[in-house]
Amino acid sequence: MASPKTTVEKLVTGFTSRKPMRSTSLIITVFGDVISCHGGVIWLGSLVKAMSLMGINDRLVRTSVFRLVKEDWLCAERVGRRSYYRFTAYGENEYQRAASRIYGEPKNPWNGRWQLLLVRDIEEPVIREKVRRSLQWQGFRSISPGVFAKPESGGISVMQTLEEFGVKDQVIPMEASTFEGTSKNLLSSIVAEHWHLEDVADRYKVFLRRFDEINSLLDGGITFSMADAFVVRVLLIHDLRRAILQDIRLPDEILPVEWPGRAAEKLAANIYQKVGRESVEYIRSELEADKGLMGQVSSEFVNRFKGAF
Repeated sequence: MASPKTTVEKLVTGFTSRKPMRSTSLIITVFGDVISCHGGVIWLGSLVKAMSLMGINDRLVRTSVFRLVKEDWLCAERVGRRSYYRFTAYGENEYQRAASRIYGEPKNPWNGRWQLLLVRDIEEPVIREKVRRSLQWQGFRSISPGVFAKPESGGISVMQTLEEFGVKDQVIPMEASTFEGTSKNLLSSIVAEHWHLEDVADRYKVFLRRFDEINSLLDGGITFSMADAFVVRVLLIHDLRRAILQDIRLPDEILPVEWPGRAAEKLAANIYQKVGRESVEYIRSELEADKGLMGQVSSEFVNRFKGAF
């Protein structure tokens, strides 16, 4: 069996060899998974240091951060010669909307209800793209021109989104349910097509293969160094986050029986909890915020993945 160091090096090499590598997306993961649990602010120099562990050089970090500021994910504060970064309200909201799916909150039984959105044309391209991306994160999919659907009742989150982007007068939210006797085969076919279940399943299978060796090492009682634990934690959540970009944790009632997302969630929870302590030690001893080293971890971190078991 390979050593922890060799396994982590292979994981990093696998990430940096991807085309495209998506360094900006990885930085979003770092802010959402790590920095948000330690006060929400990080010094740029510490971000550069942390990203170097995952094969991202100084120049690419700075370019990616600049892009994220321009796209309203991050904002900066300059103190003397140092720059400090945090999520904007938009960036925080977008990550938190995905957090329940990333960290495996328990699913409630599905009541057979659907949310529907009838969307008029949103003229501003930037706003239109942000609305589409936010709806995607929340689990909506376009099932016909101007119509988005999600298998879940209640619409507090989507109403907040419409208010946030100022498009409340251009979208009509509705609820619906299928009639008794509706063809289950037809419903499953439509869900598989519009929610791209085959592609999503493939993403989960890649995720499971990628982290299987690390999972075996941890289950065998092998301990990772603080830095390696940090790298495993970040790349684990990043890859899980990428895997669920096309998945909304659909109700079990309309998913295939052997759905790989369930196995992926359990594997992620197992790894995350076993590298958690060492990763926090790295964060608190090596990374700086605006008032010195990163502070105590928040309760949000402690509660992650509790619903996965």
